[in-house]
Amino acid sequence: MADKRFFRSEGPFSLAAIAAEVGAALQQTERGNMLVYDVAELCQAGERDLSVFSDVAHTAAFAGSRAAAIVTSARLSALPHGDCAILLCDDPRLVFAHIGRMFYPRVTTSKHHHNGAHVAADAVLGADVELAPGAVVEAGARIGARSRIGANAVIGAGVELGEDCTIGANCSISHALIGHHVTIAANTAIGGEGFGFAPTRTGMTKISQLGRVLIGNHVDIGNNVAVDRGSLGDTVIGDGTALDNLVHIAHNVRLGKGCVLAAQVGIAGSTTLGDYVMMGGHAAIKDHVVIGNHVRIAAKSGVIHNIPDGSVIGGLPAIPTREWHRQTATLARLARRKPSDGKN
Repeated sequence: MADKRFFRSEGPFSLAAIAAEVGAALQQTERGNMLVYDVAELCQAGERDLSVFSDVAHTAAFAGSRAAAIVTSARLSALPHGDCAILLCDDPRLVFAHIGRMFYPRVTTSKHHHNGAHVAADAVLGADVELAPGAVVEAGARIGARSRIGANAVIGAGVELGEDCTIGANCSISHALIGHHVTIAANTAIGGEGFGFAPTRTGMTKISQLGRVLIGNHVDIGNNVAVDRGSLGDTVIGDGTALDNLVHIAHNVRLGKGCVLAAQVGIAGSTTLGDYVMMGGHAAIKDHVVIGNHVRIAAKSGVIHNIPDGSVIGGLPAIPTREWHRQTATLARLARRKPSDGKN
């Protein structure tokens, strides 16, 4: 349940209003006027809360929940549960996410420029931009309406930031053109120099990184992420992509639309990912590799060659998951053999 010191609920809402807003069907229509005041987990929800049941692993919690109402699917609603109202939908997690935004909408900007912020004379700020203490907006930068720049964040010279963006505290953004509705969490660096060196007999000579970072609309970037600018071309992050904490995107990488990269993913330079690629935590891709659309890569995998559309891969080096699991099972059987077995 949300801590009221940090989050302010817009509730209560009636079940009928919630159902209408998110397109769910209230199973007990006679309870349409019932008010719910907050959202909570199944095991913690009380008689004034709304919760979600989307996974059979939580069947016991569903049966024992004291929630006033629960969002779930028609199939899962047939499982035992208490006397709670049921909101039926095809995708309970997605609908619950929408309900969560009803109760806890995005915080609007304060329209305030703190005295401790610094804005260059030729920077352009849209309407209702908020600048926190220590924020810096350098020469020629442009920030769209209703965007929020966190404490000590630096928006570098010439950077363009779209409308309704949120930049977390201590972020550093340079050499970047960023779309609308983009969220970048604290301590993230966008547009830094890529890792490019030319070896010589006396050491390494750094190669100039003269490209940009292009970020689409509705992109979500976590804490402590590094996205390097291109060396000559651009580093690109497509619309609707989500990067978890501690992800590294090297120079000239191109991510398609709707990609999801979990924590500690690393992608080496000039690699291209298609649309809707999913990568598990700590997976890595070598440089100059092409990954197709709708590819799924298991956690801790190492990808060293091109991957066609729709593949599901894992392991090091990454191979189709069925083959990977067969190899793992075979190795486990071999490890269990005793020397006396006399088998080759």
